[in-house]
Amino acid sequence: VREVGHYSCRSMTGNCAALAKLADEPGYIQINTADAKRLGIEDEELVWVNSRKGKVISRAKISDRPNKGAVYMTYQWWIGACNELVTENLSPITKTPEYKYCAVNVERIADQRAAERYVSEEYSQLKARLRESAAG
Repeated sequence: VREVGHYSCRSMTGNCAALAKLADEPGYIQINTADAKRLGIEDEELVWVNSRKGKVISRAKISDRPNKGAVYMTYQWWIGACNELVTENLSPITKTPEYKYCAVNVERIADQRAAERYVSEEYSQLKARLRESAAG
């Protein structure tokens, strides 16, 4: 699912200051209000999102936008990207990959300070690798 103002994986729009103001922070996962309450998750807390394929860290956005029992994530961000969660199962009819949905488990992170440090370190390492790659 896309967020307003960003094209595909943000390769063309991610560095535009005006568009950055329109978008959520990287890695938001929207969680239904009732589900968040049941899981003990507060708005803006970092959470783990697990699937059969992988695990990502994401920031919770509590909302009535998603239906109860469902969550909503975008794929534009480098860390906390839902693409790390979906499998490459093919539709038996169309033979296209099922990239639009998958089952996940959302887990509250008790130590939010450690989670914030983890995210900061991951972004720093990613930016360093991208700079090295761009430099050749």
